Amino acid sequence: MGEADETPFGFSWFRPKGLQWLSNFIPFMSILSANAMLQGAIVNGLVSVSISSIEKRFKLTSTQSGIFAATYDVFVTVMLIPLALYATKVNKVKCIGLGMMIVGIGSILVIIPEYTAGPYSVGEVKKDVCVTGGPDKVCSEGSSDTFSAHRELLLLLLSQAFVGIGASPLFTYGITCLDEFDSHKRTGRNLALYMIASTVGPALAFVGCGFMLRLWGDWRTSPAEMGIDNSADPRFIGMWWIGFVVCGFVALFTAFPLIMFPKRLKDTTVRKANDVHRTDASLDKDFSDHKYEFFKIIFMLFKNKTCMCVILMQTIEAMLMNGYITFIPKLLETLLGFSSGNASLITGGVVVPVGIVASYIGGRISKLFENRFKPSMYFVIVFGIMAAGCSSCLLIRCESLNVYGVNVPSSDLPRYGALETCSENCHCDSFFNPVCSEDSKLTFLSPCHAGCADMPGIKFGASNWTNCGCSKNTIVKKGYCDASCQKQIYQFIIMFIALSFCIFITAPVLQSSSLRVVNHKHRDHFTCFGWLWMRILGSIPGAIVFGYIIDVNCMYWQKDCVSQKCQFYNASNLGWAFFYFTIAVKFTGGILLFLAAYCYQESDKSNGKESCRTLETDTSESVKMSYEKVQL
Repeated sequence: MGEADETPFGFSWFRPKGLQWLSNFIPFMSILSANAMLQGAIVNGLVSVSISSIEKRFKLTSTQSGIFAATYDVFVTVMLIPLALYATKVNKVKCIGLGMMIVGIGSILVIIPEYTAGPYSVGEVKKDVCVTGGPDKVCSEGSSDTFSAHRELLLLLLSQAFVGIGASPLFTYGITCLDEFDSHKRTGRNLALYMIASTVGPALAFVGCGFMLRLWGDWRTSPAEMGIDNSADPRFIGMWWIGFVVCGFVALFTAFPLIMFPKRLKDTTVRKANDVHRTDASLDKDFSDHKYEFFKIIFMLFKNKTCMCVILMQTIEAMLMNGYITFIPKLLETLLGFSSGNASLITGGVVVPVGIVASYIGGRISKLFENRFKPSMYFVIVFGIMAAGCSSCLLIRCESLNVYGVNVPSSDLPRYGALETCSENCHCDSFFNPVCSEDSKLTFLSPCHAGCADMPGIKFGASNWTNCGCSKNTIVKKGYCDASCQKQIYQFIIMFIALSFCIFITAPVLQSSSLRVVNHKHRDHFTCFGWLWMRILGSIPGAIVFGYIIDVNCMYWQKDCVSQKCQFYNASNLGWAFFYFTIAVKFTGGILLFLAAYCYQESDKSNGKESCRTLETDTSESVKMSYEKVQL
């Protein structure tokens, strides 16, 4: 097929001449980056920002929310083998466009569980003060309907399944297309710009959704009915779903141009005229005419030490990063006492500028290294060690709160000026509405647990109470007791900026140099094979493991007849657990990259110099090059 047949922009009968300028690399790069930004916003931004609200809205545990986040990776994994198998037989850009349309549909689907769940409720019996006499509430036999309790979770998983299926071509074919359509010298820069777009997407989601989480999210109820004053109330549910719906519709729009791109762009030949061939010697093979080409390539990659060390490093890194992406806002809520909205704003405020600057610098450094594998790996190792040191920011936290019934037993109440029996006769529902005794600085799970009596004029969800058995001669106010930790917040933000910088600066360098390990004909197979490992052994278990770690460190479960929700965590243990996990991953990754560099042997070397061989050159081009050399 000639070049003229390959380059028209459009589809079927619709190929207007006025749009053919789009069939060049810069328009393609711009449209692809816009789609990467939206995919990042949905998967790495909105899911992370909304995870606490989703848990509250549908009464999920952190393990269940980890499964929700991991479902995306499961369905990406399912798609990786067919993507690798048909990489040379399809128009990869059109596959990306169709996939992003599926992403848009999946993102919009999250509105379904919000609708089917019914009105948001913070408890069946709205009594948050001490009620004496009468039996404790007993669950009825029909209240534990398993399907009803998990119906919304299944619908959320369906939404993530659509997003996973649709997004799979974007970060497999998308990366290899950048390498195929432009010079290898600019691959690092192009990947940096691509990653910047992927970073801006989640950051915008963090900031935008952070504001939306301050707005009441259930159109069928009002916070005033439940005694909720503002978004600082732990029971407040924000408008978590609006970001998914907006991004879903925008994704449908931005994906449409991609389905009109040809397999090869107009300016590809010119851009790749001087490409230099770099490959590991044992991987510089061609199986184009072999009957079992796909299996031969995969088996060759599996046997290569350099290839597998790089993939294993990326796998454990994916486990760590997916856990961070899913739960970092929740970790900030636990360590520093932020609301879900403020945690999202702070995370986005750090990730946006740091990610952009670090990715750009990483792209420039990749160009300086000229995609040479060994110096690139040593660079990544150094910054990985620095990231491990900066992860000590996870040990910074506010002073632990004293909470009666959680870490303060009734026997310790006399130390706080209250009797052990101050709320003994109160029948308190499993209702979470924390209040603070101002004189003792002791937090109670609800006014009922503080022994606050029901009095005329005191409404459900009031802001303060005066007649409380566990807090004599003082006012009990709504909310946790204040923990003075302004200094710790500044320390955390500074170290979190350094940690983010060390992570983002290595991404373009690692990705660009990794593509030079394999023959250019095997880029798609290598990328899909690597993602297969990263998903099955990295991202999928990563979110679930992190969710389990968080649940294990729960100190108070709010339970009702059909579900349970953790409301208070052991911040110290949680920070140490994340820190140890990060240190283990970073040092293991450094060892794997060192082994990869040690085992790497570049092909086509003679007399200690690298032999330069251009890609995709035919006989006439070789003769022309020889003639030009003679003339010089």
